Amino acid sequence: MKSARFRAVLSSGKALSMGSAGDGVKFSTTPPEKLSDGVIRLDGFQIADAEAHWLGEDDEMRLRFEAPRRATLAETQAAMLRWIEAWTTGGPMFAYAVRRHDGLLVGGCELRCLAADRANVSYWIFPRFRGEGYAARALILLVQAACAIRGLQSLEAHIDVDNIASRNTASRAGFVAMGTVVDVSEKGAPVERLLYICSTSGSV
Repeated sequence: MKSARFRAVLSSGKALSMGSAGDGVKFSTTPPEKLSDGVIRLDGFQIADAEAHWLGEDDEMRLRFEAPRRATLAETQAAMLRWIEAWTTGGPMFAYAVRRHDGLLVGGCELRCLAADRANVSYWIFPRFRGEGYAARALILLVQAACAIRGLQSLEAHIDVDNIASRNTASRAGFVAMGTVVDVSEKGAPVERLLYICSTSGSV
């Protein structure tokens, strides 16, 4: 579920706040607004998604994303507004809603710029929809979106060692384990995680 530094998902009322975000570095171009593989689709979050996202948050999400508490609905709505705004201001992050073919919201995923040629990824699926392969499908589409960003060469996923589901998702989406990386936790302590890398060198 988690890759990259995706802290305090909505539980602190923050937007997707992940580690070092490249000191304000933004992508050179905007990724596609919509992608689909016929089973799921990625598109932008809407304010109308806030309640479903709020209800979908569970203990596993809070654990992986280091959220100190459950978000309020108002905080979730505020975060949605920031995600929507990021699309109009060019980043440095782009959050996608993950929807089933019938439009039902099942989770989300994100690209966050670290440098001109590197980005982090995050992905999450609500508990009632896990085990259906949606996370891997979403991540594969997210890689496709990243490949459309000029100059972007690689994606990083930082995953907890015990998060087997997220590790399997990354592998299925073409990420390769490349050792470990030390992140800084929400409390400021160093945390060692597994580093997964995916090349986007085919980008334009």
